[in-house]
Amino acid sequence: MKFKVSVEKMMLCSGFVLVDAKDAKTADEATALVQKRIFHGELQTSAVEWDDPEYADGSFCPTGDVDSLT
Repeated sequence: MKFKVSVEKMMLCSGFVLVDAKDAKTADEATALVQKRIFHGELQTSAVEWDDPEYADGSFCPTGDVDSLT
């Protein structure tokens, strides 16, 4: 008998969004503006300048999904 055990590994991506000084005067205001745009669905992931993805340390593990292959 064989089993197919599903596994996963989490990938993290970070990037940046440019905020114009006319929209935010301080770093805190810029951060709040970006958070507000994300919350309201006004900022999509396609508008982010993404860095290369990295795998999260210690994230490789089974998901709990198992199928019997008999």
